[in-house]
Amino acid sequence: MIILFILLTFISIASIIGYGAVFNKFLLKNNECLNLGLLGFTGLLSLSFISYFTHLFISHNFVHNITVLFFGILSFIIFYKKKNIIIRKENIYILFLLILGIFISKTHDDFGYYHLPNALHFSENKLEFGLGNLNHGFKHHSSIFYLYSIFYLPLIKFYLFNIINFLFLIFAIFYLYENIDDDLKKNQYNFSSLLKTILLILFISIFNRVGEYGTDITGQLLAGVFICLLIDFINKTFSEKNFFLILSLLVYLITIKTYFVVYLIFPLIIIFLSKQKKLILINFFYSKIFIFLTLVIILFIILNIAATGCIIYPINNLCFPEFFYWGIQIETINYLSNWYEIWSKAGAGPDFRESDPMLYIQGFNWISNWIDKYFFTKVSDFLLAIFIGMIITLFVFRKQFTLKTKLKKNIVLVYLGILLLIFIWFFKFPSLRYGGHILLILFFVVPFSLFFNFKNNQNLRNKFKILLLISILIFNYKNISRINKEFDYSAAGYFKSFPLFHIENVNFDETIINGEKVYKVKGMCWATPTPCLRNINKKIEKKYGFKIYLNN
Repeated sequence: MIILFILLTFISIASIIGYGAVFNKFLLKNNECLNLGLLGFTGLLSLSFISYFTHLFISHNFVHNITVLFFGILSFIIFYKKKNIIIRKENIYILFLLILGIFISKTHDDFGYYHLPNALHFSENKLEFGLGNLNHGFKHHSSIFYLYSIFYLPLIKFYLFNIINFLFLIFAIFYLYENIDDDLKKNQYNFSSLLKTILLILFISIFNRVGEYGTDITGQLLAGVFICLLIDFINKTFSEKNFFLILSLLVYLITIKTYFVVYLIFPLIIIFLSKQKKLILINFFYSKIFIFLTLVIILFIILNIAATGCIIYPINNLCFPEFFYWGIQIETINYLSNWYEIWSKAGAGPDFRESDPMLYIQGFNWISNWIDKYFFTKVSDFLLAIFIGMIITLFVFRKQFTLKTKLKKNIVLVYLGILLLIFIWFFKFPSLRYGGHILLILFFVVPFSLFFNFKNNQNLRNKFKILLLISILIFNYKNISRINKEFDYSAAGYFKSFPLFHIENVNFDETIINGEKVYKVKGMCWATPTPCLRNINKKIEKKYGFKIYLNN
């Protein structure tokens, strides 16, 4: 099983990169800046689009998924032979050095609640309406769940789902490493190179527990790559292809987590800085990439509406239950929207809740409690990790450190954009999982990276290798420690099926609602057959071959 698990992981990587090469060839006109990492991310975007589209008509069963995987492998072979895909030996080394990350037993807290059930539902069913009425977690849309369902394969079944999280980390590392390495080879190591170096070591050393990613860390890894691309874009000669790439990654970010919609401020900054505003917009609106991204957005909206009756959940002004009769009621939307804010401001938890939560979240009432219960636990620990990374970097590059720096207008504007996003994040949803990780990293690392002068490039490559080695050692130390602990908990079910992740055996009752078979559980669904629900106070309709789930 271990050999099959690792083999399918490598096959999945090749297939994803193959789709990225197709994306680059036909939509970005062979953008030469797409290294292996960016081919990986555009491949994930392409597969997410395929998953969105085919889900309208068929389930993501074994036949569908094998077919999709096959064409990705075929594309990889074709473009590799044409040298449109370049694999450096360092990519292979990094992949093998971090391979421990794929061996996961304990998954994200929400995995059994709605991550796995969502993906399994898409694997077993075509488009259905009113899924948000079955399970609270089914209201939450993320393209990651549709992407998971593409990797539901024979023999291994759903045990490759968490590999997708690992690949977000690997593709981010590939992108950052290759850019840094190219700058070192060209003797052009600069502010942007150092920023990527620090992001690289922080990504590897901090985000080492792949099983805990959920959909939040995956998006934030891509957001870090997005910001690096943005900074390179505005500091170098304008490239229409790179602008299209940035917009593609932004759309993908929004489908992963809708809170990334605030990153729309960055394309506006690009347009503001560009002297070719009209040309940018005209060429974009007449491009293939515009058609593709429009289709992605349309499918994103259709699937949101199908699940909840909302264009974007849980924004009440974008929810229309009076028109989409399977939709979530506005009162419920308002309640849940407030709940997310209360929870993120430390006003509620598994075992406590503020007596007057609506008063609590008003103004600055929540700040002192948030500092006590959240800042001095999760945020302070995260900041400590950032500062340790910066101190190690300062020590390694101490000869390049200088108190003199020149601020560039373009960088200042990007940083002001980051500050605006931090302001929105802090006063609305100040939880690290809601985009806070990457924003806090950028808040400290961007200005820190400005205080280095790399005119003296002596031994920079060796210094970079030291930082990379330190981060990889931290990654493997933490994963070895984690795996040992999970083996220690084997009596509770962990790693009994090594190298596969742990699945709770859930008791369920099979029943019939309006002639349709459903499966009732008392707690989380986990891998229960679909549709899985907590109570049977539901109504199921069938129109034009589509199922519609309603509350009685």
